[in-house]
Amino acid sequence: MLPVCFLRPAIVAILLLAEAGCRTTGKQERHEASDMPNLQATAVEPKPEDYVQQATYLANPAAPPEAGTQNQEVVESTEELLPAEEDETDAELLRLPPSDPTASSVEIAEESPGAMDLELSAVVASVRSHFPLIQQAAAGRAIASGEILSANGAFDRKLEGFTESQPLDYYENYRHEIGLKRDTRWGGHTFAKYRNGRGVFEPWYQERATNKGGEFKAGFMAPVIRDRWIDANRAELWRAQLERRRLEPVVLQQVITSVRDGSVAYWNWVAAGANYRVMQGLLDLAIQRNEGLKVQVELQEKAPIDLVDNQRIIVSREAKLVGARRKLEQAAIKLSLFLRTDAGAPFLIDAQRLPAEFPVPSETADDHSLGSNQTSELLTDDVELALAQRPELSELQIIRQQINIAMRQACNEMRPDIDAGVLVGQDVGAPTSSKRDKSELELEALITLSVPLERRKARGKIRSLQGKLASISAKTRFTSDKIVADVRIARVALTAAGERVTKATESYSLADQMLEAERELFSVGQSTLFELNAREKQTAEAAVQRISAFFEYHVAKADYAAAMGFGAPLAEPVTPESVKEPLS
Repeated sequence: MLPVCFLRPAIVAILLLAEAGCRTTGKQERHEASDMPNLQATAVEPKPEDYVQQATYLANPAAPPEAGTQNQEVVESTEELLPAEEDETDAELLRLPPSDPTASSVEIAEESPGAMDLELSAVVASVRSHFPLIQQAAAGRAIASGEILSANGAFDRKLEGFTESQPLDYYENYRHEIGLKRDTRWGGHTFAKYRNGRGVFEPWYQERATNKGGEFKAGFMAPVIRDRWIDANRAELWRAQLERRRLEPVVLQQVITSVRDGSVAYWNWVAAGANYRVMQGLLDLAIQRNEGLKVQVELQEKAPIDLVDNQRIIVSREAKLVGARRKLEQAAIKLSLFLRTDAGAPFLIDAQRLPAEFPVPSETADDHSLGSNQTSELLTDDVELALAQRPELSELQIIRQQINIAMRQACNEMRPDIDAGVLVGQDVGAPTSSKRDKSELELEALITLSVPLERRKARGKIRSLQGKLASISAKTRFTSDKIVADVRIARVALTAAGERVTKATESYSLADQMLEAERELFSVGQSTLFELNAREKQTAEAAVQRISAFFEYHVAKADYAAAMGFGAPLAEPVTPESVKEPLS
């Protein structure tokens, strides 16, 4: 019989060894990994070249195991993946993807008079910081983090105990027990407990009796085949961690979409303001001409009907100005959904903060100025960069990993459930039996076996998951094709929009020259008010077409940035030279 002073350190040592099993057992069993079945026969894996992962943004050293990897690699990644705790602060959960480092933080001035012109960078900064749809997507991190914490709860220590009294019986006895139990991260469980059994026990329940000091007992159970590499607890934890990681491309996609929509709303507001200025200019011309016509009619240089016709023109242009003002106010209201104060409330921008004019595209940004070989190279680089930047493929890849985890667990359920364990116990105190049969150190080794026969549940899961993998593979192929098409469409639209800006600007310049010539003819009496009004209409239409071309160009540039997977609009389209440099 071992002294009591040696018993407690021995029990503690057993618990520590069992708790460290996720490291020692895993390293010892790596050489046996080749004997484990490989899931490549059941999992439909895409080739690595089928699509390019989104770089760095979703990088995480603790990647969950792929279904098609060898089991040795699974053990290594399991050790990295299962942290002791998963606790994120609210600030980390609600953070947004990194913004363009070149973009400055622009505050929104509350006062309109004398305020600086509103720039696109201020709208983008407001969208990234305060847009509710982005915050809604980012809030999903807290949900996923809670699921990770809940999944970690499967490995919590459990305090178990009971007390049983039998005071009114021929066999009068009392039993009490308390202990700790914990499921380990390598599939088994450890336990340690103390029990005390006093009184007279039935002959067939003599094992319930203990010495007067009670009995200390500790041990562990470890899986041999089933649940060795994966079990329900670890599968759920891996799924939750992957779900947390899946939300990052979801948030990034929402940022890309919201920034694109905010950019379009901004340029729509700028275009509405420019159209309003054109209508206001037309009205001012008619009003100024009306004063001169009054003098000329009094001097009988012009017929009174010309003055009436000019009054008609003024009223008509006032009506058009009302329509332009309505569109400007509506555009400002729509922009306020994206332009928000620090408190997150929509900010209705004043028309005085309209930019004086549209930014003029640089000549180097026009694709039609490039040769055919350069254009082809540009499209190829665009596609490669978009496949690396767009978050949809990253999300689909993570969903595939989640399905692969479920596939591994389903295949695990096909295996026989064989567990092995060791139990050690020692009674302390004065013996309660003259035979002293409770005083010796007790050591037990046991093996349990449970073999599924039909295994229909596991086979059904495998069949269902194979269908899901095939579905994800098809969706991944289509998503890749759609990204390529989106990039090509955006590039074509941007090129055409740049050409239209050039032509519309030239058309406006020619119309303005014709208007100046018509004014000179009208001033010397060689033209009529009808002809002058027609020239003014043509010039106004050319100005509106030029504004429309600028609006279309900047919208095409926003679409191009979204198609490329950027979370902020680009100052200029990507060129073959700029693609060679890493883009942040």
